[in-house]
Amino acid sequence: MIMKKHSLAGTCGIPREPERIYIQVDTIADDSPTTGPADPQYIHWADGRCWKTESIYCRQEFGRMIFGNLCVRYDICIARQRRTLWWENGRWFVRRGSGIAVSA
Repeated sequence: MIMKKHSLAGTCGIPREPERIYIQVDTIADDSPTTGPADPQYIHWADGRCWKTESIYCRQEFGRMIFGNLCVRYDICIARQRRTLWWENGRWFVRRGSGIAVSA
């Protein structure tokens, strides 16, 4: 029997729940909590602005899908600036105050 683990928020640089701003992200394929994320293509803010991902510098996984605590960090380039984007349990988010999104 595999024990399910809790979220890794607050460890490995992963933002805790109050530090997160959830955003909509368009990907090249479907992503889900069971298969993991696909690479981000467009990032949408709540105020209607949209940015295209110019490039992906790196992708780093924390935790494991089998334990139910997979969290993926993407370092991406948007508007010629390096930004960090996170995926966990089918939801995309950024760190509050990171400069990538305005809090809603």
